[in-house]
Amino acid sequence: MRILLPLILLSGCVVDNAPSPSDTAFRDRDINWVEVYKNEIKIAVDNEDEDAYNFFFKEYMRERIRQVKAKEK
Repeated sequence: MRILLPLILLSGCVVDNAPSPSDTAFRDRDINWVEVYKNEIKIAVDNEDEDAYNFFFKEYMRERIRQVKAKEK
């Protein structure tokens, strides 16, 4: 058992491919922020977190206003 333990520890965390910056590129246009904020508001209500609710509700309203203004143009 003592012989196998170092072998297990040394081979346990092997990474086949390292992520590159292009794999983690953030594209704002691909995210539906309204749905993200709705989900966060639901979580805040479930956890009775008033501060989180206030923060995400403001962000939700800003995003909805931004979408309405973008449609008008």
